[in-house]
Amino acid sequence: MKRLLLSFVMLSTILVQMSCDKYADDYKNYLDNKEIVYPGQARNLRYYAGHFRTKLVWNPSPDPNIAYYIVNWENGNKSVQVAASTHNPIDSIQVVIPDLTEYVYSFSIRAYDRDGNASIGQQIQNVRVYGTNFQSLLLNRSPNRQNPYSINEDNKVLLHFNAPDTLNVVTEISYSDNAGKEKTVRLSQKQNSIELPDFRFGSSVSYKSGYLAEDNGIDTIFVLASEVYPEIRRSIAIDKTKFHEFNLPNDAGPDWGWVITNLWDNNFGEPGYHTPGRDLPLSFTLDMGEQYELSRLKVWQRLSGLYNYGNPKRFEVWGSNNPSSDGSWGSWTKLADFMTRKPSGLPVGSVSDEDRKVAEQGDDYTFPNEIQPFRYLRFRVLETWGGTNYVHILEITPFRKE
Repeated sequence: MKRLLLSFVMLSTILVQMSCDKYADDYKNYLDNKEIVYPGQARNLRYYAGHFRTKLVWNPSPDPNIAYYIVNWENGNKSVQVAASTHNPIDSIQVVIPDLTEYVYSFSIRAYDRDGNASIGQQIQNVRVYGTNFQSLLLNRSPNRQNPYSINEDNKVLLHFNAPDTLNVVTEISYSDNAGKEKTVRLSQKQNSIELPDFRFGSSVSYKSGYLAEDNGIDTIFVLASEVYPEIRRSIAIDKTKFHEFNLPNDAGPDWGWVITNLWDNNFGEPGYHTPGRDLPLSFTLDMGEQYELSRLKVWQRLSGLYNYGNPKRFEVWGSNNPSSDGSWGSWTKLADFMTRKPSGLPVGSVSDEDRKVAEQGDDYTFPNEIQPFRYLRFRVLETWGGTNYVHILEITPFRKE
């Protein structure tokens, strides 16, 4: 009986083996007698945002048999083939996908070897493409409305802007030069001012800001419309032959024979104007003869005591067209607060060659851009460099807007 059972088991094993051998290669009928080969995958698939386009970047597979990659989007309805230019996994392969609409896309990528075998697909989702809707939300970088521009003695214009938004990377400024040629300069994110050395006065300036939609974006996307910069007007010295003395009851008056008319005699040496010793603040007033819209002011210190003694350090300038005869301040408008800067920063009593050079040219001050025209000017000195109770100045020259 045992011998019969053993024979039956052996027969069954042989039959099962024969059956397995019969079907073992049946899968080849479905694979056309070929093996399935999966090439290595691309790694670290990422994107960089653009304007109606995007850039895809990945690290290649080290598989040396990979010949190209295919990128698909819009559910596989669109694709692009990218050559496998490198197999070094520390390198990068990239492709720019153009002519996209403003939308959020998904892309897939497969690697293909020389025999056409494809890797398992990879996807990158939430790829945002920017366009007109995004542009409509952008704003131009704003000029400094309190001080939109300054003009130096060579009539070179310096435009002043407020600090930019984080993604505002550049502002393009268009203007006409002295020859009437249109020019464009670029104000970077790190700059708040830019010079127009050859600006044609009487012409306009326009500006348009550009943004990166995302960090490391591939396109600078500009605001849809340019804006016109505040009007730039030339600064010219006022004719001082029209100036007159104008004494008010509580003004300081003269001392040491240094009278106030010396302030506008175009003599930049001594004597100048010297007040008596009185408690600060000290004031003095002049009549310019006509109303002017002021732009700048230059003040020449007493050179024998630069940044010392009675030379003004802090002072105010006030304007009026109908000053009260009693010397009260109710009929006056404060135009500006000014502080004299010492280039070297050395302590009182010490001056550098640069200090002397600047003082000889006159200390330069700029009035706020939008002030009404005034005829009478009143100076109110709050502090002198030497901490004295008197003030001395050699010359002043106000400038007006043309």
